[in-house]
Amino acid sequence: MKIPHPTERTDRVSPAAADSGLETLTLDALQRILNSRRRRAIIRYVLAAGESVTVNQLVRAVSESENDPTFETTFLERCQRVHDSLSQTHLPTLEEHDIVEYERGVGRVSPAAQLLSLEPYVGTGSTGGEP
Repeated sequence: MKIPHPTERTDRVSPAAADSGLETLTLDALQRILNSRRRRAIIRYVLAAGESVTVNQLVRAVSESENDPTFETTFLERCQRVHDSLSQTHLPTLEEHDIVEYERGVGRVSPAAQLLSLEPYVGTGSTGGEP
């Protein structure tokens, strides 16, 4: 699959991409989703797991991948910031686009209909922790 060049006159993903399940995502939505490092990490992690994962597993993996020794924060502080960001922003955005199912009450994230369609776009880079 390929993201059409921004100068192409279309606001939807290419017909080839539509066949793979991306027909409901506009190019703007696709770019907005993939523009975030944390959303790409979530997508990679859930793809690698191939099944439901806990929000805590995602938080740990993303927190470990963002380890920056120049910042004077504890791992716990970093995890709390990541947890807030994932639960309030990134997971709801991915759920809105049917990429993951986010069960807030139980803290679980499961693959949804469009998840596999994004695999070619996120690569196989590490999120810091293995599922």
